[in-house]
Amino acid sequence: MPSIPSHPYWLDVPAREGSKTLPKPGGICVIGSGLAGASAAYFLQQEGFDQISILDFEPEKAATFRNCGHILHGTVESMQALQSLHGAETARDIWNFSIEICDEVKKTVSDLDLRCDYQQNGYLVVAVDDHEVHEIHESIRLLRDAGFESEFVDIDKLTSLGFKNVTGGRYEPGSAQAHPVKFRNGLIQTCQDRGVRYHSGCEVISVEEAEGQVQVTLKDGNTIIFDAAVIATNAYSPLLSRFFSEHKLVEPFRGQILTTKPLKHDFPVRYPHSFDHGYEYALVTEDNRLMLGGWRNHTPGGELGTYDIAPNSLVEDGLKNFAKHHYKIDETLEWEYSWAGIMASSKTGFPFIGPTSSPLIYTVAGFTGHGFSWAHGSAKLLAKIMAGKPIPTVAKHFNPRLI
Repeated sequence: MPSIPSHPYWLDVPAREGSKTLPKPGGICVIGSGLAGASAAYFLQQEGFDQISILDFEPEKAATFRNCGHILHGTVESMQALQSLHGAETARDIWNFSIEICDEVKKTVSDLDLRCDYQQNGYLVVAVDDHEVHEIHESIRLLRDAGFESEFVDIDKLTSLGFKNVTGGRYEPGSAQAHPVKFRNGLIQTCQDRGVRYHSGCEVISVEEAEGQVQVTLKDGNTIIFDAAVIATNAYSPLLSRFFSEHKLVEPFRGQILTTKPLKHDFPVRYPHSFDHGYEYALVTEDNRLMLGGWRNHTPGGELGTYDIAPNSLVEDGLKNFAKHHYKIDETLEWEYSWAGIMASSKTGFPFIGPTSSPLIYTVAGFTGHGFSWAHGSAKLLAKIMAGKPIPTVAKHFNPRLI
């Protein structure tokens, strides 16, 4: 068992919940109230849909509240890996889209005046061995050739920034960070103020089309009929959608994060950063705590295939040792929070955005642990698809029906 009480730091701000009443039929049902679900409802309203219901179950367990607050350009893969997997043109299009969706988060924060600790202060990728620093050099070259900003950070600079036992880094200025619960709560509040009905305690077990309508069946035996539905349940989607389970679109994995008590001295890097090809990721919070997650790639099975959110003590110990090995912090780190969340590993490496087996059942899911900006921006694209608006060519890479 973990030695630290299991509680997400972010949930010191309570997640806003809906009413416990049974939803009324009709209109669009958005299943899930995390970043993807809240964003879907928000953008569907912007596209003119006016009868929207959000349904959720145990929202505090959503991956939204169990991440590291990163809003990053790019994908889970480096530009070098992205080009190797998908080719230069696709990699460039995907990377450009990732910038657009980060900008969409910034726009929403501004438009709604969200008090969510948003800061656009960049992102640092830190290499922990020679192989990774070679990948960083190559990614910088490819990014610059494609017209994106990126710069190399040498060992001396990284040492001055408070790191040790590292081999180099890549910095890009456009990425950001924010408090995920405050951002999501603000979206939910806006949606409710504009007429969205929000219901909590609805454990959905199936979503099926029948006779030109959508049947949403709850575990308590109730079935509610809607005109259309959006599955925004990320890793949990296979539990309520046969389309997800039959095509194996996503696989759950457990991601784990620790957070210290406030540090006595400011750490020089207060913006998002990651190590070891992104398997360890971190930031320093508004109240000067080190937040560090990852290490699952060092555990048997890589934490894949589980819906158990209990923290793994092996991961917890690994993260503590990682912090000692790679941070120059002249004080004893006192860890106050330890928690885990269930993320969704996508079959393609990209999210799924669009209709599923039915033209009435849509999804926005599969963020592979990189979901803050991707969940929000993907929901905007989904709303355009549902409204029949022109969509960018990059959308073909996210179409769940092409699997």
